[in-house]
Amino acid sequence: MENKNSKMAFLVLLLVLLVAFFGIIKPFILPVLFAILVAVICHPIYQMFFKLLKNKRYVAALFSTIFTITCVIVPLGIVVAIVISNLADVVSFIISQIQAGQVAENLDKLNLWISAQLAKYSSILPQDFNLREVLLNVLTGVSKIVYQYSPKFLTVTFGVVGAFILTVIFSFVFFAEGGRIYHNILSLLPLEERHKAILASDVRGVITGTFLGMIATSIAQGFLIGIGFWIAGIPNPLVWGLVAIGITLVPVIGGPLAYVPASIAMFFDGHTGSGTFLLIYGVGVVSTIDNLIKPLIMRGKVNVHPILLAIGIIGGGLWLGPSGVIIGPLVVVLMMTMLKIYQREFL
Repeated sequence: MENKNSKMAFLVLLLVLLVAFFGIIKPFILPVLFAILVAVICHPIYQMFFKLLKNKRYVAALFSTIFTITCVIVPLGIVVAIVISNLADVVSFIISQIQAGQVAENLDKLNLWISAQLAKYSSILPQDFNLREVLLNVLTGVSKIVYQYSPKFLTVTFGVVGAFILTVIFSFVFFAEGGRIYHNILSLLPLEERHKAILASDVRGVITGTFLGMIATSIAQGFLIGIGFWIAGIPNPLVWGLVAIGITLVPVIGGPLAYVPASIAMFFDGHTGSGTFLLIYGVGVVSTIDNLIKPLIMRGKVNVHPILLAIGIIGGGLWLGPSGVIIGPLVVVLMMTMLKIYQREFL
């Protein structure tokens, strides 16, 4: 009885300490997660330096971190800054178009038609339903979120600089000590060694394959969307292509989110031919390239449906904010891997 009570007290104390520890590291969770992704994806680079430098871990970790900053983090940060900056301008432009002009008139006509159609069957919408007002409220909320992460806002704060420095430091630590941390975490899991090996192998493969596949696909789709916008005669196709890279990072729905609104806008402006071309081009080329690039990048490493990944990214973001965009897919991957282990070993 005493042994049981001691064990229970120990578990309660451990749980309290884990909660407190999470509270301590919560401000650093996003740099830590990003550094883990960098260390996992760039692990072959670390292995290369580790062999070249005759098994000197910290020197190899230093060279790997410098290489990663130069070739990955800084270029990615520049692209993200350009995308977010232009996205803020795009949202402001859309809001101005909805507030006045031809688009506003067309939305009011569409609102009257929707209300008339639904009034025939039910009272789903209130009598004062205003489609344009709903869109403005949604876009205003999006505009506030985008502005919080825009370069104009971040330049007057130290948050982005601190996050960058922490990401670099954590990347160095995970390069140098990642192997030990990895084995220590695995030793805590109440699983057999073969199950741990399956879990570790699948998670490594899924993390690497998923994020490399997402990045490669987004770059390709952004390039193709820029070409499509140029053919359709939309101004600033290069800028739109860069914005599309950020939008298409969302699996499944990212591509349509980039070209469907543009097609609708072309129809509203009376450019029926360009709008039809853009819609067909988007469905036939932009969304199809996803099925060609991802299999080449992932090479069977990932056995998670894109819809589940989309749910993980969107749901994780709604649940935990920016860090949830990384945590969400990892939770989905871990769940699917555990189900796979159960299927292999117990069924």
